[in-house]
Amino acid sequence: MNLPPANARFRVAIHRAKGCYFAQVLDLPGCFSRGTSEVEALENARSAIRAFLWLGQALEGDTATVQVEITA
Repeated sequence: MNLPPANARFRVAIHRAKGCYFAQVLDLPGCFSRGTSEVEALENARSAIRAFLWLGQALEGDTATVQVEITA
């Protein structure tokens, strides 16, 4: 996984549902955060982006120990 430059910018969509706010990082599929306000959801999105990128780098080249299929 190629890490973006330190000054990379990510598009984030804010959604309101169930009494809280969700931040969806549009440039990183599956990267979400939540907060009690729009501001908190965005602040949490920064942490979620860092964690998403770190995990991608940590798992790069690694093979899964087990792969399973489950239903929702």
